[in-house]
Amino acid sequence: VGVSAQHALGAGVADLFRSSPWVGELAAATLREAAPCRRAEGALATRHRDVAVGIACAPVVGADGAVRGAVVVLHDLTLQRTLDATTRRADRLAALGTVARGLAHEIRNPLGGIKGAAQLLRGALADPELVRCTDVIIREVDRLDGLVEQLRELSVPPRLQLEPVNIHRVLNDVLALERQAPVWGAVTLRTVFDPSLPPVEGDRAQLTQVFLNLLRNALEALGGRGALALSTGLETGFHLRRRSGRGRFLSVVIQDSGPGIPEDDQAELFSPFFSTKTTGSGLGPGSLGYVLGIC
Repeated sequence: VGVSAQHALGAGVADLFRSSPWVGELAAATLREAAPCRRAEGALATRHRDVAVGIACAPVVGADGAVRGAVVVLHDLTLQRTLDATTRRADRLAALGTVARGLAHEIRNPLGGIKGAAQLLRGALADPELVRCTDVIIREVDRLDGLVEQLRELSVPPRLQLEPVNIHRVLNDVLALERQAPVWGAVTLRTVFDPSLPPVEGDRAQLTQVFLNLLRNALEALGGRGALALSTGLETGFHLRRRSGRGRFLSVVIQDSGPGIPEDDQAELFSPFFSTKTTGSGLGPGSLGYVLGIC
């Protein structure tokens, strides 16, 4: 709730949740009506951000049957909401993939004919300007063919090669690769890696591709100047229930000091075909890749 225990002890519910009055109203209604249990969901306003929570409120009844107080239990729903949204996006992509598979087949056939005709025409031309025009046709057909291939990939779930992966080795390999690129410029790097992390079960190639795209996006935003920070750690706020016990989430955070993503664009980040780049298709691994590392 963003309040220390020292400040919370002895405080009234209404005062403690002043910025989220619905919590106090729920507790007051429970005390007033002595209902067995009340439940609600909503946004809990904290000092830094709003948190989606589920609340259960029940009265505390004494031996004489009188209501002495109330117990309020809050459940953080952030991860649940994130997973629900991811599932909905996956369902939409599955539907899009079915359509894309049919479109890709119908589009690639005429593209092959256009490219072949342009190549034949190029060999028969002597005017340099006309030759340049046929080169434009061939180049654009190749670009469209690449986009169609990405559309086909939407309909085929990736086959993951899962194995124990040292996440720091993957990140260091990606950093070593990107530091050779001209776009790195004068960017300063800070890494805070947790040395106690266990291996994570994951696909090394897919993880490398996702981190590579994230780093390239960050470097392009920095434009050769600024700071880049990478950190790793175990997520302590959430666990995944398993038959063998509770699974833990490994967290990788990539931050840059660039201008950031406009608020209007943030809701579209994982939407197919959305891109803020003039040459982007919005279908790259960075925009469609969802990686969960569970160890």
